[in-house]
Amino acid sequence: MEPQVGLLPWRITPIRPEDRADVHRLFAACSVASVRHRFRAPLPAFPARHLDELLAGPPERHDALAVRAGASRELVALGSLALPYGPTDGGTAELGLLVVDAWQRRGLGRALTAALIERAACRGVTRIVAEVEHGRGRLLTALTRGLTLVRRTVDRDGLTGIYAIPDGPFADPAARPPVYRLEP
Repeated sequence: MEPQVGLLPWRITPIRPEDRADVHRLFAACSVASVRHRFRAPLPAFPARHLDELLAGPPERHDALAVRAGASRELVALGSLALPYGPTDGGTAELGLLVVDAWQRRGLGRALTAALIERAACRGVTRIVAEVEHGRGRLLTALTRGLTLVRRTVDRDGLTGIYAIPDGPFADPAARPPVYRLEP
């Protein structure tokens, strides 16, 4: 009998260049709907250019974290913050998440978001932007809990939220509370 997914231990780790095959396996394990929610299109494979940036980009430009689960440390989720969001804005990073279907609704996306925000705050990032399709506003709210909404827009493609990263605890690493857990 295999253990239930929710009971397996998981750990957040930085993504590494040697994780390319694991990212392809993660993508293959996701449903068409999950891929469409993440990339806004039904893609046949993880976009090559985006993967190259994830694996090679320095955290100051494209920070990426992975969630590995179970004894095999299988890659089950991927989160990233990419800078700059706009051509003239060096302080806003775009949030992207992809979680294997069996691991969704278990707090991995929220944990990845919190870890990425903590790392970004240490590098001087002041805002994040996140986009979701229509009907997925609750996901946006759950992922950005604790952040201050700066602006929320709705267009034909979906909802976009821009959130301020708080000052305070993030400014002083010694005073920073743990905002994510490495093991459940």
